[in-house]
Amino acid sequence: MSILPVERALRIYGAIADRSEAKGSREQLSTHLMKLYLDGERNEHRLTVHGLTYLSQLDRQRDSRG
Repeated sequence: MSILPVERALRIYGAIADRSEAKGSREQLSTHLMKLYLDGERNEHRLTVHGLTYLSQLDRQRDSRG
């Protein structure tokens, strides 16, 4: 898998959510997208969308704790 979906998702989400990258987000996102890739998802655009969804869920989890 190219690193492009990870970078693209982080850049887009940062711009939309107007948040800086949270500590550990890149690693968690990379692990999540690699699992999807290994499960058969090869479309980089779909992986990016999955990444955006995942980052949104991470933010909601962090917000609910704080």
